[in-house]
Amino acid sequence: MRVKGVKNIKNTLWSIPSIIPAELIRADILHNVLVGSGVLDHLMDWIPGFLKHNERINAFDYVWHQLPHYPGFFAPTKACRVISQWSGKEMRNFGKVIMGTFTAALRRNGNQPRPTGGQLQEFNKAIRCVRSITDFCLMTQYPSHPD
Repeated sequence: MRVKGVKNIKNTLWSIPSIIPAELIRADILHNVLVGSGVLDHLMDWIPGFLKHNERINAFDYVWHQLPHYPGFFAPTKACRVISQWSGKEMRNFGKVIMGTFTAALRRNGNQPRPTGGQLQEFNKAIRCVRSITDFCLMTQYPSHPD
């Protein structure tokens, strides 16, 4: 019998008392998504190179340093690109603000030239990419996922 596209199969583990099948296979969110070789870690490697290539790294640093403290978020004290090792807490904070910070850095600032048509298309693709990755990372941290 299939329910919502999932085929139920018999497994010995299902019959062991106090086993919850939904909890048997779980990704290690901290290391697979946030730190180490996680998705956000790769994003952090990619963003500075993209910003440098498009001469927007200074705008990013400016926005990064302007982030205020608010409940559940601690504003960074160092530039994003100089932090060599991130804790899980810092990485979760990064995931919360990188979309807005990255987008603000790509938009026109007073001392930066207006992006060309080709750059604007590239910036929009990059923003969609960062949005997709951060949405995924934030959703992995939900305690449950309703239909």
